[in-house]
Amino acid sequence: MTRKDYWILFGLGLLVALVVATLQHSPGYMDAEYYLLSGQTLAAGAGLRENILWNYLDVPAGLPHPAHSYWMPLPALLAAAGLRWLGGWWGARSVFLLAAASLPPLSAYLSMLLTGRRGSARVAGWLALLPGFYLPYIATTDSFALAMLLGALFFVRLAGGLRTAWQAVALGALAGGLHLARAEGPLWLLLALWAAWRLAPRRGVWLSLAGYSAVMAPWWLRNLAAFGSPLAPGGSLGLWLTNYDELFSYPASQLTLQHWLASGWPAIVAARASALGQNLASTLVVSGLVALAPLVVWGAWRLRRHAAVQASVLAWLALLLVFSVIFPFAGARGGFFHAAAALQPLVWALAAAGLHAALEWGAARRGWELTRAGHIFSLGVLGLALALSAYAVQVRVSHGAWDAGYRHYVEVAEQLDAWGIAPETRVLVNNPAGFSLASGRPAIVIPHGGPGPAGQAAQRYDARLLILEANHQPSWDAIYSAGPLLSSLQFLGEVGDTRIFRLP
Repeated sequence: MTRKDYWILFGLGLLVALVVATLQHSPGYMDAEYYLLSGQTLAAGAGLRENILWNYLDVPAGLPHPAHSYWMPLPALLAAAGLRWLGGWWGARSVFLLAAASLPPLSAYLSMLLTGRRGSARVAGWLALLPGFYLPYIATTDSFALAMLLGALFFVRLAGGLRTAWQAVALGALAGGLHLARAEGPLWLLLALWAAWRLAPRRGVWLSLAGYSAVMAPWWLRNLAAFGSPLAPGGSLGLWLTNYDELFSYPASQLTLQHWLASGWPAIVAARASALGQNLASTLVVSGLVALAPLVVWGAWRLRRHAAVQASVLAWLALLLVFSVIFPFAGARGGFFHAAAALQPLVWALAAAGLHAALEWGAARRGWELTRAGHIFSLGVLGLALALSAYAVQVRVSHGAWDAGYRHYVEVAEQLDAWGIAPETRVLVNNPAGFSLASGRPAIVIPHGGPGPAGQAAQRYDARLLILEANHQPSWDAIYSAGPLLSSLQFLGEVGDTRIFRLP
């Protein structure tokens, strides 16, 4: 492919990302809202601190609180850079849009490195233009586009070889970038070290480790200053969850090995079997777009001697293990979907390679005319990708569904203002990041377990209001239903199906 071809793919990729972005007037869900909120705080010069608590895993002392005790900071750092550069919602997304636009040319280039065929490279590039169920998420302030970009560069570096010291350093640095974007980043370091051991000259392993450490060292130093340890403390207690909602337990000290074992081995095994099934289904439906999955497998088999392909298989197996066995609840609730995004550029390249292998088989066994069959089947593959991409945008974004939660929180905040409730009043709410982004008010997550833990958390962190939405936990049914008749809490009013109480 020529340089012009790559620039055309970049332009088309930017166009697709912009079309999706015009339909999204807010981040859309808690993860992306958290990153934008953190980016706004950083861009305003307040540092990596936050005026919310969305979990209690690191035993927070109070508000404001050091940011990113659970999620990694790269999306927030890039959102802050965009805000300082251009300002506003479009500015916050600017780096993410450029990352999304880079995926089609990088996927095509990766395909060229692996196969040397222009036709396969074009198919890989067009598949990256139409990423199916990932399309609604590449233009918002989350890690999807960043993980795909860094994953593409990681596999490009492997496909191009590790013949020099600097190439080994670059591979380690890309693993560091993936870690800054996603908490499972150490898996990418292990892959980089494995590849350096196989492919790089002597000392390649140490050089890759040095590249990774150079990227991660500032973050480790920040964590030492904020938390007293190089790794943020929020994630380790996730090992002992017995259901997803326990992520919001208060106090978090109840999440122990004994608590986990007390749930019983049948429940422990069942949770992991369920997560494995959901993650395998995600691989088939999301990553493989259903019908493309056999082509991906065929392509991987054809290219199995390439280090990039071998590394991708190891990465997929490692992610499947981590998000099915070690963190099954996070994995089944989107963790695996997030993490597997880094593999997508190689998935698209493998699908294109598998398509060519299928065409060669048809030409040899069925007498197909290779060029004509190639055009027909390529259009079929891309038509499927287009249909699923359009469906994903239709379901997730169109008709205002994407922004509904944000708009509702704006209405709730306006009602609080109308009642004269001071802006610094802390509230208990389902989604503190989304509420604080919409209102500018400090917010604390409603703990798992009902009114008892909520009362303790409210007292500990001086929360004065309870915002109880229709999608509340079952333990809140009585309070939500009683509403104005409730005597133990002061009912202030409601906004839509959300009821607001003053806490004693």
